[in-house]
Amino acid sequence: MDILLADDHAMVRDGLLPFLERVVPDARVVEAATLDEALDKARQCPQLGLAILDLNMPGMDGLNGLSAMLKAHPQVPVVILSGSTHPADAYHSIEAGANGFIPKTMRGETIIGILRLVLSGEKYVPPYLFDYHHDKHSRDEAESDPNSPLSSLSKREHDILKLIVDGAPNKVIARALDLQEVTVKAHLRNIFRKLAVSNRTEAARTAILAGITGSGQAQA
Repeated sequence: MDILLADDHAMVRDGLLPFLERVVPDARVVEAATLDEALDKARQCPQLGLAILDLNMPGMDGLNGLSAMLKAHPQVPVVILSGSTHPADAYHSIEAGANGFIPKTMRGETIIGILRLVLSGEKYVPPYLFDYHHDKHSRDEAESDPNSPLSSLSKREHDILKLIVDGAPNKVIARALDLQEVTVKAHLRNIFRKLAVSNRTEAARTAILAGITGSGQAQA
């Protein structure tokens, strides 16, 4: 079986090579450094059984590279390899059709087990993604629930509410969202009215209980 390993760092490919050769008997590892090269090499593989793509190598263009490989070889499982351990990267990769997401921090022996799992027809989801998916689902439900007061907030009011959760004062909110402070105050009055609260603390508490997290933009 041919295993395609596409990563723009030769050191990464060299490090993974001996482990990939042990995934299945008589495995042949084909290397590439860009998406275009990976697609070209994949076309030339008579027995392509698995493709491993670096998330950030040249040509990937986010997850468009994953889509291109899946479209060209729909029967071949594709695993995303990444130096990132951010849950959003793993989540979006799996949602886009990847059969697994492997952080480069994983040990080689663990990667062998993951790839064998993928080849058996299963998907590999990093354990830390389950909490992220649960939290995201809770946030989506809270915001889409027609009975939730959060559903009445506008997009701008949602943005401001997230900054309130961060503890941002009006001037920081204004700077982060490119608004005038007087406009922020007007939005706050609407938010308090819609959430049936009387101050920022109560608004933040309502948001947190509904699963809303901060925006990460609140820098003084």
